[in-house]
Amino acid sequence: MDWILISLISGLISGICWLIGDILLVGFDIEEEKYSDFLQNTKIKNKRMAVLILSGSVRRLRFGALIANFSIPFMLFSIFSLYSLAKPSLWTGAVAVLFGVGFSMSPVAHVAFYYVGTLCKSLFEDFRQGKPASNLGETLVNEYVFFMDVTWWAAVGITFLGWIGYTVLIVLGNTSFPRLFFLLTPLIISPVASLLSSKVKIGRPYLNGAGFNVGLTVFFMAALIYYLL
Repeated sequence: MDWILISLISGLISGICWLIGDILLVGFDIEEEKYSDFLQNTKIKNKRMAVLILSGSVRRLRFGALIANFSIPFMLFSIFSLYSLAKPSLWTGAVAVLFGVGFSMSPVAHVAFYYVGTLCKSLFEDFRQGKPASNLGETLVNEYVFFMDVTWWAAVGITFLGWIGYTVLIVLGNTSFPRLFFLLTPLIISPVASLLSSKVKIGRPYLNGAGFNVGLTVFFMAALIYYLL
């Protein structure tokens, strides 16, 4: 059995699942004008985050959180192929560890968007019905956003350190991939995808905030094709 092939397929599956999760959770344009009255009467600090997810149904947000959460075993198993396709070294081992830590921290950071979104929707519904603002609810939103920021930046930061290391391995010729393959790593593709979405409006609003997982999906698709050729 070709475990490298299975591992690459696992990486592609995880990339697609996380991309779908991003689209469902944060694939919206911010409509501050639409919710201006609500924003003026709330103590929520991060108002852009508060209104980002308001247009999404609870079912959509729930599925977006769950599909990414339950697909994390595929992402973790993808590390096997990344490690196996690189020359054994302390650097390769360190990169694999960074991937393992970053990937493991990702689910809680991703799911936090669901809690922020559903609670904001509840507060907005109360406002729309003329009910008094819930100080406890607004305090919880601020706490959830803080928790989300801490976990998200930690997970993404550590994972990107891993991709920096792996990109260096590719450039130095210490993997089975050609040196120019570094152009297809998330380190390169993710910022490009985010730029195309925000500036050129490609894939908007669905790909808003999905740059990292666009990069992950592109890399594993390219790696799988290259491995099979």
